[in-house]
Amino acid sequence: MNNKTILGILVVFIVIGVGYWAYTNQSTEQVEASNPMGSTNSGENAQPGSSVHDLPVEPAAALARKDLAAKLGAEERSIVIMLVEEKTWSDGCLGLGGGSEFCTMVLIDGFRVEMEAKGKTYVYRTDKTGASVRAEVN
Repeated sequence: MNNKTILGILVVFIVIGVGYWAYTNQSTEQVEASNPMGSTNSGENAQPGSSVHDLPVEPAAALARKDLAAKLGAEERSIVIMLVEEKTWSDGCLGLGGGSEFCTMVLIDGFRVEMEAKGKTYVYRTDKTGASVRAEVN
C-alpha cells in the first residue's frame, strides 16, 4: 500500500467516527427532549410523573409519594421529593415496628424518602421495590 491509500483509509475512519459521535449526541438530546422525566435511577422502570424537580426517582419513592398524597388528600405532583437515600433496615417493619407488631428479623434493603408538602416535611421508609411503604411518625 502506498501513503495515499493509507491516508485515504485513515480519513474514512475519522469521518465515520465523527459522524457516529454526532449521531449519538443528537439521538440522546432528542430522547431527553421528548421524555424530560427520563427513567428511574435503576433504568428500565420509568414511572411517568415520578420526579424530583424533574429528575428521575426510584419507583419505591414514587409509591411513598402516592401514599402521602392519599393521606393528605393532595395531588401527587404537589408533593416534592427532597431526598431519596438507600438504607438497610433492621427488620421487616423497616425499623418502625414496636409493641405487639410482629416483624421478620431480616435485613431489608430500601430507601429513606424525605418529602415536602403543604409546608411540612414528611419522611417515609420503603423496601427496595416499594411493596412495603411506611411513614415515620414525627
